[in-house]
Parts: sequence; C-alpha cells; structure tokens
Amino acid sequence: MNPRRPFVRRGAICLGFLGVVTAELLILDRLDPPDLHRARQMSLFLQASDHTPLDAHTSSDGMWRLPVTSSDVDPAYLALLMATEDRRFDEHPGVDPQALLRAVWQLARRGHIVSGGSTLAMQTARLLTPHRHTWTGKLRDMLRALQLEWRFGRRGVLDLYLTLAPEGGHIEGIRAASLLYFGHEPGRLSPAEAAILVTLPRRPAAFWPRRHPEALMAAARRTLQRGGVAPLPIAWPTPDTQGVPHDAPELIGHFLSAGRRGVVTTTLDAHLQRSVRQVLANRTAPLRGTFATLVADHDRRILAWVGGAEHPAPGSAIDAVLTPRSPGSTLKPFVYGMAFEKGWMTPRTRVRDSRLAIGGYAPLDFDHAFRGETTVSEALQLSLNVPAIQALEKIGPTRFQERLSTNGVPLHLPKTPDGTQTAPSLAIVLGGVGLSLRDLTTLYAALDHGGRVAPLRVESGGTAPETRLLSPRAAADIRAILRDTAPPEGVTNWGDVAFKTGTSYGYRDGWAMASTPRATIGVWAGRPDGTASPGLTGRDTAGPVLADVLSLLAPAPTREEAPQVEPHRALAALSPALRALPHGRAPQIIFPRDRAEIESRSSDGSMVPVGLEGAGGHPPYRWYVNGIPLNVPPGAQPAWTPDAPGFAHITLADAGNAHATIDIRVR
Repeated sequence: MNPRRPFVRRGAICLGFLGVVTAELLILDRLDPPDLHRARQMSLFLQASDHTPLDAHTSSDGMWRLPVTSSDVDPAYLALLMATEDRRFDEHPGVDPQALLRAVWQLARRGHIVSGGSTLAMQTARLLTPHRHTWTGKLRDMLRALQLEWRFGRRGVLDLYLTLAPEGGHIEGIRAASLLYFGHEPGRLSPAEAAILVTLPRRPAAFWPRRHPEALMAAARRTLQRGGVAPLPIAWPTPDTQGVPHDAPELIGHFLSAGRRGVVTTTLDAHLQRSVRQVLANRTAPLRGTFATLVADHDRRILAWVGGAEHPAPGSAIDAVLTPRSPGSTLKPFVYGMAFEKGWMTPRTRVRDSRLAIGGYAPLDFDHAFRGETTVSEALQLSLNVPAIQALEKIGPTRFQERLSTNGVPLHLPKTPDGTQTAPSLAIVLGGVGLSLRDLTTLYAALDHGGRVAPLRVESGGTAPETRLLSPRAAADIRAILRDTAPPEGVTNWGDVAFKTGTSYGYRDGWAMASTPRATIGVWAGRPDGTASPGLTGRDTAGPVLADVLSLLAPAPTREEAPQVEPHRALAALSPALRALPHGRAPQIIFPRDRAEIESRSSDGSMVPVGLEGAGGHPPYRWYVNGIPLNVPPGAQPAWTPDAPGFAHITLADAGNAHATIDIRVR
C-alpha cells in the first residue's frame, strides 16, 4: 500500500469540504445580498465656479448624503480613523477575532464595555441596515461584514463607510459633513476637522454640534490623543451647522429634473448670483408677476441664473429661464442681419413704414402709428414692425426658422386645436412663436462673437463647437445699430452696450437684451401663468432691471481687438436697389377683407358707415363702390354708407391707375 495514499485522500476530502462550504456561501450570498439602497440615495449639491456652495437638496430619504471614495479624503483623516476605529483594518477579513476577544475579556474583567470590538466593516453593515444593539444583531453584523469584504474588498467597504457614517442630524458621510460644516471638500481637512468627523459617528445624537458642541469638542480632543496626535485646541469652526445656502433654486430644480445627484460644479459666480437675486427682489415686479435674468460672460459661461421662482424641487414652479415665451420684437435684429448678409439691404437703406397687408396680415407698430420713410437703422432702433415684416418676407419665415434651428435655437411654433404644429409665418418676427430666455441670450451672445453661435454652458469644463448664424459684417452692423439704441430712462453711464427690448402681444412678456464686451444679459418680466400684465413693456419694465444688473459687472477684460470690417459706402454710392427698399406693391384694400360679412345696421334699423382702409401703390387713392366714385374730402378717413343690406363690389385705384378689388356682404 502506498504510504502517501491516505494523505492524498484526506487532502481531497478537505478540498471537497472547502468546495462545498464555498458553494454554500456563494448561494447564501446570492440569496441574501447586502441592501445598498441607502448607499445609492444621494443628495444634490451645487457649487459656484470657485466651489462656493450655492444650493442643495436632500436625497429621496431626506438625508444629506454624497458619493465619496477614500481617494477623495484627506489621508490624515484616514490615518486617524484607522488608529482609533480599526487598527487591523488591512489584516482581518471584516471581523477581527483579536478585537472581539479583547472586548469580551475587558467586559468580563471590568464589568462594563471598554472597547467595542466592531470593525469598520461591521459598522458599515449596521449602517446599511440600521437595527438596535443586540447580541443577535451583532452576530448578523459580523456575517454581513464578511460578506461585504468578500464582495467589495477593503477599499469598497471603506468607501461605503465614508458615504454612510452618521455625522449628526440628517447628515451622513464625510463629504456631506465636510461641505456643510466646514464649507470645503474632505480632501483637505485640518487635524481638528478630521478629529470632529471621526468622533461624530460614535454618538451622533450626543455629539450633534448644533446642540452639544462642548461635548463634541471634548471627545474630539480625546480622539486626537488616542490617535497619537499632539493635543490641539479644538473649537467649532462655524456658529451654524448645516449651513445650506439657497442661492440657485431654479437651477437646482433644473438639475433635479434631469436626475442629477452628487456635487455639481457650475459656471455661476456666487457673488454675482446673489447680487442679481437681490436686484430682482428690490425691483417692483408686474402685478402677480416676476422677473427672470440670465448673465453669460464672453466665454459663454452662465454667471447668473435667476428664473423668477423659489422652488426646492421640480414641478412646483416655473423656471422662466427655460420656459418658452413670446419674444416680442427681440428677433428683429437677426431678421435684418440675415437680410444684410444676403445683400438685400444695408443699415442705410431707406424703407417705408406705412400700412401694409401681406397675405391678409396687416401689422401695426407698437403705438399704432407709422413713421413714413426712414432708414433700416432707425427702423430697428425704433422697433418698427412693417419694415421688419418686409425683411422677413424677403428671407422667408421657413428659411429663418430653419437657420435658427440649425444653430441650436429651435422656435416653438403655435399648434392648431387638433395638436398639429402650424407652419412658420411672418408673425414670427413680431413674437408669434415661443422662445426661452436661455435660447434668446444664446442668440444675442453671437453679436459679440462675430455672428458665431454656441450653447451657453452652466457646468464647468468642456466647450461646444461654434456654428455660423450671421456673417461677421452682418453681426457688426446689427451690433452697431443696437449700440445707438436709447438706453432705459434715467441711465446715463451706458457704454458699449447693444440694447434691444421687446413686448409680446397682449402685454404678457417684457424683454430686455444686451450684448456687451463684458457679458450678454437677458431679462424677462411677466406672469408665470402667461396671462396679461397691463402696462408691462420691455423698455419700462425689464429695461431698468437690465441696467441694474449691468452695473454689477466688472469692467471688461482686455482682449484682442475684433477684426475691423470695411465701412459702408456713402448712400449715393450704393446701387439704386440698396438705396431704398422697393415698395412697388399694387394698392391693397386692408379693410374690409375680401368676402367679409359686415354688420352695418344700427338699433333703429338705419345703415351706419363702413370704414375703408387702403395701402400700397402710389397715393392719392380713389375709391369706387359698385362702379360709382366715392366722394372722400381731402384728409378725411374714407367711409361708405350702404343704402341697404346686400352685396357690394369695392375698388381702390392709385395715382398710377393700378387697382385692387374686393366683394363684401352687408347685413
């Protein structure tokens, strides 16, 4: 008999036993995995570009908790933690037999607990599934600690502990505690701060700094002594714990809606953000309305985001920075810019601001008056409607919409009652479309970038590629025109500001936009529910707020001079087509509309006059009703009094004998 055979047999039996035990452990591990639900519920912290805390929101279970790994933590803290909580952390498998035996011996000898014997893995197991201190609970913690070490290794267990360690009140984890207590990340902790964060988890209720700061400081000093650190004077660093600022409620709502958690470093300037919010709070908002403001620097980083609503979670209020609203006249500069780019007009081209109907659409100026002949520059500065309509007609509403969409600025067109989207129309240039404050500010930033567009950034890092919206010459022309626009009333120190205001139909939205070498600023005023605000205008309501915000900005940094564009030629040197925008339209009957049915009977049965209005062609006009000339005294408004109900044929002829005709029914 081979003398080695029994040893081989015993070895095989041992290996088989170990295999069975391992298989059973694997099965048990799969049947009862550790519950990581709490470790995955994270808070959201917003930081300014300099890492100043801006705003925060608790996790879904109401805790301040942030993801963290051991590599994010100051090594001095980790050394103190190991020295006082688990000296053999790198040696045991999750349960330290030596520590347990020592704890039992000390309990038997002295009659009370001297050291607990719990490892960091055992503490982590209890943090994942909190329970009362019992012997059966301790046994479950030991088994779960072995499982955690098996699954995640020592570094993984340490990361879980650092994420879940109770630090007083609703604060869990060293990262949330460091940010809320000390105002900085845990990667740089003083010895006193490290001692505080190591000590708090032992008795978080008894050491909670808001209620028991003296007890915490005394315990922290003992922690330093146990860790072999020379005693230091320790005092609580700030008078208030859990100092959570709320300086960016709309922006944190935006990130919550996107499902973001953890720490988000934004591009916001903390001081400017707070100052802009104060400016808006000091200004009288429209009745039951509010203001919204967006400020972006020359590098297209958003420095201030105030959406006009104070809300801690998405859905509870409207963020006017992102909500599409009618832009009023604020799209006119880009319509003219595209017309300049195509060579259809220049800033000096003369245009006629008079009554005009295009496809049945007869726009009025804001004050319902017309200026007659003027230049394109003056038409844009005065925000005249008819010249802008003529410019958009040459470009084409669909082409204009596609140009903006290609550059990352989609227009939200109205929908029909059955839910289908309407086609772009000339009303786009007067605000008959939806656009958000963020997208509108993106467009105005292009005026200070030679016509190039790129998305505005609210998170640090990364840049998006630029696209071409306008040619450098067209952008420079538009900026020069808007720079000569009159500032808000009472503002004298205006500087190099390209300024435009807008008011939507029905006084629902007031806008003020500015492009400067320092920053691009957008201000919206109105009611969040979209109802009218009588007396609301962009110039008088939003304009003064923009001036206040502009005064907060630091002087523009010195940068390379923009390439100079060739000056415009004198008006006499331009071709005849560019000296004046052709307005050789045939005469048009603005009112009544063709095939309209008009009520023209008073309460006593007599017929009342029907007003007539014409445009286009070459005045003076002659009116005919059923072939009979209408006698209109010089300077009087044309009107016709029907003899009786029925049909009528109306003709308008101009000085060149061009004419327009309509048929109406009088009832």
